[in-house]
Amino acid sequence: MTQSEFNQMMTFLRPKLYRFALAFVKRSDEAEDMVQEVGVKLWERHDELETLRSIEAYAMTSVKNRCLDYTRSSRSKNTDLTEALHLVHETTPYESVEQADTAAFVRKVIDRLPVQQQMIVRLRDVEGYELDEIAEMLGINDGTVRTNLSRARQKVREELVKTMARVI
Repeated sequence: MTQSEFNQMMTFLRPKLYRFALAFVKRSDEAEDMVQEVGVKLWERHDELETLRSIEAYAMTSVKNRCLDYTRSSRSKNTDLTEALHLVHETTPYESVEQADTAAFVRKVIDRLPVQQQMIVRLRDVEGYELDEIAEMLGINDGTVRTNLSRARQKVREELVKTMARVI
């Protein structure tokens, strides 16, 4: 792989890698550092990349591993939630606040899920990856992905229903 081809690939992958890392580390500087480190690692292996079945899956797996290392470290204990909600359609101010509150609540519920379920939900529902791609990235089978995705979504639904019942 030439440097030009590598640069094009990283230009395409960088936003996905960054969003994925940011969802876990909650700090843009840390997420950017992780993506940069993975980019350097990929460049060091640029001659071998073409032999991989999916360079994107390899890159996402590398970021996932960096995120896991980070969450295990003491630096991750005091991070704050900095994800932003992007509203696609026009709403009233009341609806916007309600949607923002609901989205923040859902993010908090997802953050309390087991790490593997968090990754699967974010890869599927935020990044839009297919189940087989997620299985490859995480090194698990399709059935495990489906089961964990179902359990994670069920937990989020249950928490939303409980919260809504308290409000009403």
